[in-house]
This record gives sequence, structure tokens and C-alpha cells, in this order.
Amino acid sequence: MATRNYKKNGPKNMIILLIVLLLALLGFQLPDSLITDLISEKTVEKTETPTYNNPGPIDQGNAAFTQEDLKTSASWIQYEPLDSLGRAVGADALLDKARIGTGSSADPNIRPTGFISGKAPYYHSRGHLIARVLGGSGSDPRNLCTLYQQPVNSPYMTKYETLIRDALERGDLVRYRVRVLYDGNDLLPAAITLEAKSVKMNLIDFNIKIENKR
Repeated sequence: MATRNYKKNGPKNMIILLIVLLLALLGFQLPDSLITDLISEKTVEKTETPTYNNPGPIDQGNAAFTQEDLKTSASWIQYEPLDSLGRAVGADALLDKARIGTGSSADPNIRPTGFISGKAPYYHSRGHLIARVLGGSGSDPRNLCTLYQQPVNSPYMTKYETLIRDALERGDLVRYRVRVLYDGNDLLPAAITLEAKSVKMNLIDFNIKIENKR
């Protein structure tokens, strides 16, 4: 079913609504349905949500960690070196509860490859590979890549980062791996993959691919 463009006509509808209300106050008898329809239009305008061409997170089954990967130790985070084009390519971590909230916001002076602007029509963000809430650095270029803020960085990545945080809050130890995928020499990532697996409590085990497009 087609959606009417209320955003475009919003100011016009507001003016009409004000005129109708003024006439009602002056004593003119107006059909109740007229006022109801105008109010309904304003409500739709406020609650309308954007649509995206992104297919959403793609489930690739369980995380592919080896037994060696899952050995317990003190918590750690490791970023892969930037490649020859200066692109962030990946990060690995063993996370515990103490890591929660210890990361930092993305440094606005860092411009990951492919980054143009956070404003329309680009809507780029400096996306953390290891999320800030999980202890990821926002000042290390190896941990930042250009992602579309919506829906890639949020809500898609945020959903799985929250699952990890919740597992850590419950006392789990989580092995986590993020890989950034590129098409050839493109500077903008084509997709990002997230793998996470519980080490202690068997709370999470996922392998997710998210295409980097709106």
C-alpha cells in the first residue's frame, strides 16, 4: 500500500488545521471528520519510519572459533594493522565484564577510508569494530571504519553488541571477532561480519554478516 508524503505536506496541513480550529472557535459548524482526518495526518507524519534497501543481518550460523581461540586468559583486545590502502580490516577480543563502558567515542579528527560526511546524502559514521560499550577505542584508526549510521551501525550492529554486553553483565567471558569486507580496492566497506561465542556460560554463539548499505 502506497504511503502518502505527509512530511512534504506537513507545513501545509498544519496551516489548514489552524484555520479549521479558528473557524470552529468563531462558531462555524464543521464536520467532526474533517478535524479528525487532519489530526490523523499529523500523527502519521510524526510516527512514519524510514525504509531501507539493506536486507538486514544475515545469519551465517555459529561462530567459527577453534578450541585454541577459546582458551581463557585475562581479557584482551587486538586490532589488525591497517592494510596497504589504509583501511581497517579487523579486530579480535576476549571480553569480560570489566571491559563494559571502558571504550571511547570516535575521534572526529579521524577520517576512515571512504568517509565523506555524516550528513545527507552520505550518512556516514565512524563505526567502531569493537564497540565503545565493549571497551573499543575511538582514537585508534585500526578500530574505525566507515559505516552507514542507519541501519548498519544502529540498530543492526548495536543489537548484537548489546547481546554481548548482556552476557558479560551476567558474568560470561566472550570471544569476539570482527572482520571488515571490501570489494577490491574500494575504500568503503562492502560488509562487516561479527562472530561471538560464550567461553564460560554458553549464552551466545553467532556469526552475522551485515551489508554496508542503506
